[in-house]
Amino acid sequence: MPSKWVPLEASPDVFNDWSKPLGLPDSLTFQDLFSLDPDFLTFIPKPHKAVLLLFPSEGKLGEAREMEDKEYNGLTGSEGKGWKGDGVWYIKQTIPNACGSIGLLHALLNLPEQSPDALAPDSHLAKFKAESLSKTPIERAKLLDEADFFTAAHTAAAQTGQSAIPEDLDVTTHFITFVEGVNENGEKRTVELDGNRSGPFDQGPSVNFLEDVAKVVQEKYFDRADGDVNFNMIVLAGHPED
Repeated sequence: MPSKWVPLEASPDVFNDWSKPLGLPDSLTFQDLFSLDPDFLTFIPKPHKAVLLLFPSEGKLGEAREMEDKEYNGLTGSEGKGWKGDGVWYIKQTIPNACGSIGLLHALLNLPEQSPDALAPDSHLAKFKAESLSKTPIERAKLLDEADFFTAAHTAAAQTGQSAIPEDLDVTTHFITFVEGVNENGEKRTVELDGNRSGPFDQGPSVNFLEDVAKVVQEKYFDRADGDVNFNMIVLAGHPED
């Protein structure tokens, strides 16, 4: 396992190339999310399953996230931002620069089972999820370290992007994923998954998943970035009509 990986380009083509051989269902595709405007969001074909956000991880935004981390009280805490509920798959990130691939795992391994949008049952990802379900997030990371398919998929995807591979791999951007979860009270919630954080974060209600993610991104990322525009968003959703 390399000590430092080449980061993935924030490209739907790269994400689809990474995911299709590993179990991405034919009913879904990764596509650019160019705007948070509610009118634009209506054109994104349903179902809306996940949003991946690339953001500047330093400066005022990074400081705000550090403060938010301090509010986290664990998966069963009575207060704070910690996720309280079952059914959200989460893994810690232990491989530097693998946040794009970790984000893809968080998007794909939280797809519903027994539905048209489920992972291909004999795929690498479905088998990995089944093997990992009984493990803790850090144990899942160890299992992932030993998975040859993950290294191969990341390396191949990193080489298919349009951007030149950077000489300096100490990047200052980071991928996270938003999915919809149901908490212990049966309420639909917007859940942020970041392998570098304390655990899944409950970011508020999910009445309309895509619109609610857009609100979180605007208020907790764009508005805290102090003018930095180094953002990119990709949504996992239904196929656009031809």
